[in-house]
Amino acid sequence: MKLYYALLSGLHASLPLAELRGILEAEGYRYRIVEVFDQLAVFTCNCSSVERVPWRAGLIHEAGLVLAASEPKVDDIVDSLLATDLCSSLEPGDRVRVEFTRVRGYAKKALPDNTARLIAEKITAAVRSCGVAMDPRNPTKTLHIIATQGAAVAGLRQAVQDRKLLDSHRPQKRPFFHPGSLDPRLARLFLNLSRAAPPGPYLDPFCGTGGFPLEAQTLGIPAICGELADKLANGAKTNLQAYPGSQYIITIAQWDATQLPLRDNSIQSIGTDPPYGRSVSTRGKKLETLLEQFLHEAARVLKPGAYLAYAAPHWAEQKALQYTEQAGLKPLEHHYMRVHGSLTRIIILARKEH
Repeated sequence: MKLYYALLSGLHASLPLAELRGILEAEGYRYRIVEVFDQLAVFTCNCSSVERVPWRAGLIHEAGLVLAASEPKVDDIVDSLLATDLCSSLEPGDRVRVEFTRVRGYAKKALPDNTARLIAEKITAAVRSCGVAMDPRNPTKTLHIIATQGAAVAGLRQAVQDRKLLDSHRPQKRPFFHPGSLDPRLARLFLNLSRAAPPGPYLDPFCGTGGFPLEAQTLGIPAICGELADKLANGAKTNLQAYPGSQYIITIAQWDATQLPLRDNSIQSIGTDPPYGRSVSTRGKKLETLLEQFLHEAARVLKPGAYLAYAAPHWAEQKALQYTEQAGLKPLEHHYMRVHGSLTRIIILARKEH
């Protein structure tokens, strides 16, 4: 299997790597995480390309093929690159640009800001011997040098995250707005943690203004969603129809997520953010009761082996984990994400075993 890298977001310590695992599994790849550095993961995969990783991701900036790894020093990077078969990764007629990224200020003394130019100069002869030109202005391929804690990785970039697309999905830019909607990067995260993939269906039983199903339809994943309040359900419909891919939305329902009108074992994945913040309402139902009843419904409708990713506030963590197990779901991971001074979000990943 080939060796790849993923440049991870610095937004959270553990969630980007968890998302990487979720994407690779959702895509049906066999993989192994080889090394994890600060904001950088190196992994093997039986895929021919990792283009779909940043295409799907919320918290992964880019991914590509690893060519070499070394100590974070210019000469060591050059030596490791020249020791590889560069020509096998390049094609005659390619035009190559070298870029340099320093994660969190690492290796400032060993790697100057002009590291990209220094390395480009030192590998030019080897690159030209492959019938390839160095072209920093109009490249067909990018050799990315990434310096992180204790290491430098050199790789051929295969894909980058479409940040403009994600920015266009921000809650404030949708036709219908309501406070409490999550950033589209986090919506993608929940989808990927839940291993959502065609043919689905993916389910968001607390869809709010439609942020999670919007990312599902963008990725071409058939989705079902609903919301208790008529105003929000209608607003979600307005938002989803305003963006490409709305044909992937199977239904947008006004429903009670504790009594879902869905068949047993019919849902491929669930990613959702139940109401618990300052700007949302549980319609008089205690959050603990809402979670307990929702989790039993989630366990009922999920297919065996399917995943659920959901959030709960820190003060309900123990109850949430308890209710998850009591519903017949196996908790696999939980991650803490600070929202503001009085709220930390717990993101829980669970699987229906049988």
